[in-house]
Amino acid sequence: MGELVTAICVVFIGIMGFKAYQAYPSYRGSLYQELFGSYAEYFWRFTMKRDLSESSYLNEKIGPHRLGYNAYFDGSGKQAATFVTVFSTRGVASICMVGGVGAYRGGDTGSWTVDRGGKVVACASPIVYLRRQKKLLDGIARGVRVGYAVSFEDAADLSGIDSSYPVMHASEVVSYLGEHDVSVDEAAMLEAFESFKGMARNGQ
Repeated sequence: MGELVTAICVVFIGIMGFKAYQAYPSYRGSLYQELFGSYAEYFWRFTMKRDLSESSYLNEKIGPHRLGYNAYFDGSGKQAATFVTVFSTRGVASICMVGGVGAYRGGDTGSWTVDRGGKVVACASPIVYLRRQKKLLDGIARGVRVGYAVSFEDAADLSGIDSSYPVMHASEVVSYLGEHDVSVDEAAMLEAFESFKGMARNGQ
């Protein structure tokens, strides 16, 4: 019996280790690393609970909150922009998450490019998708100011960006969220989050 229990434990540890290995690339260097504070919490919520709508780490930093996620796709069906929207008692903040390193260049209008090792390529303008996100959230967070920002990996060069929207490295996002001082009733915050989930489920 003892050998069976040991074998089961070994198998369980092996499976969990493999799942942790699979999930790590989605965490490393991303905004999730800042929102969840540690890979242990991210892994537990992502793999075991299958629910990334709350973060114990973020709760310590900004108080009661919920995290909502959505993405936009281009005409060819390729994912063009991903967002995390933070609903909290401090207000609402929707952040476009841009992955990848390099020197970015762009502004509120026109095309964007990124220079990676001397090779300059076009990239999707996050500002275009911020405006689409605003249309989505206008009907949800009524009467509450929503902040919009763009987050890049810490190694990205942002000196070529000139935008009226806040642009920042991932490591600066939690401080940005902490600067919001709007007071929102927790029940109203949760209602807005549930409305967001409903719209996301219906593909609106």
